[in-house]
Amino acid sequence: MGSWRAWLVAAGMVVMVTMLTSESVVEAQLQYGYYDQLGCRGVEDRVRTLVRRSYVTDVTASAAMLRLAFHDCQVGPGGCDGSIMIEGNGREMSSDGNFGVKRLDIINSVKSDMEQMCPNTVSCADIIALAGRDAVAFNGGPDIRIPLGRKDADTSSAAEADSKLPPATSTVDRVLSVFAPFGLTPQESVAMLGAHTLGVGHCKNIQDRLRFNSPTAPDSLMYRTQLRAACAVNVFDVAILTNDASQFTFDNQYYRDIQNGRGLFTVDNAISTDPRTAPIVSMFAANQGAFFAAFQSGYVKLTARALTGNQGTVRSTCQLN
Repeated sequence: MGSWRAWLVAAGMVVMVTMLTSESVVEAQLQYGYYDQLGCRGVEDRVRTLVRRSYVTDVTASAAMLRLAFHDCQVGPGGCDGSIMIEGNGREMSSDGNFGVKRLDIINSVKSDMEQMCPNTVSCADIIALAGRDAVAFNGGPDIRIPLGRKDADTSSAAEADSKLPPATSTVDRVLSVFAPFGLTPQESVAMLGAHTLGVGHCKNIQDRLRFNSPTAPDSLMYRTQLRAACAVNVFDVAILTNDASQFTFDNQYYRDIQNGRGLFTVDNAISTDPRTAPIVSMFAANQGAFFAAFQSGYVKLTARALTGNQGTVRSTCQLN
């Protein structure tokens, strides 16, 4: 009998340990309805309302927020960790890869509102991921549902940004290798480049495309002539060019453009001709629904790499110097 009781006690301890371990695992994961469980209801709706006000008053803001989300998630100790908001020499924002990243004030403004709504609860990392998601939906793209619970990092490295942010001159191999650690398929990786359907590029980032003998787009001589004319006067590297023919609409125009040799960046033309990715480009160009589906699943995966649980903190202020 004694041994039977001892077995029951031991079994009960195992069950308790298992339950505690399972709870810890769940607590450390991103979750749908995360802030509702913390008693802070309506976070997603409030963030959506606030960022859309910015999108209405500034037509370039949505593209800026989508780019901010991508760059935050691709760099940092925890992926989507708000580290891009930490400024200063040697920090991410000083990296050449973040040239042109703007409207950090939108995130700061939303964070200030969140601190009044639920102090020390809503992370900068979650706000950035939500702002990028809402930029897509606001401009006609899919309304993506993402789990929340990201925590903020307290470190930021320009060197890491330099190594992890793919330049506009990236090869297809580089692009696929950038997204592979996030679990993205080639189809989802090509869909992520479809984010170029919003916003503009800078002449500074397409110098290789301005040469008439450039091997990067042999079938777009007329387009390169147009780019050269647009970038002829580029004082202080501020000259900009549209990414595609519908820069304020999230659609599949980007893929139709690059099929016709009108890819702004080297990588745009590369994915339209590489045998691994060209069929995907053709599919997205013909089927916007397929593009939306792949972008949606890819964005969820990209933003899922994050600090959770006790791995990070919730900063009271997003933009730090």
